[in-house]
Amino acid sequence: MKCPYCTKEIHGFTGLQELQKFQKHLRTCRKHPDRVKVVTPEGKLEQHKPNPSMMDALNIRAESGQ
Repeated sequence: MKCPYCTKEIHGFTGLQELQKFQKHLRTCRKHPDRVKVVTPEGKLEQHKPNPSMMDALNIRAESGQ
């Protein structure tokens, strides 16, 4: 499958493995809309929402039509 945000290819042997890899990818995807940038006085700090659950990853995958 392709990430709907950054179009990176994500492969897995089974559907479960692909879902787990997609969930892991969402934590580091730079174009994910839930990613929040916070600027501190010391410099830039990138912070994002807590780790997406498998259900979140499954819903994103279903909405993208893959």
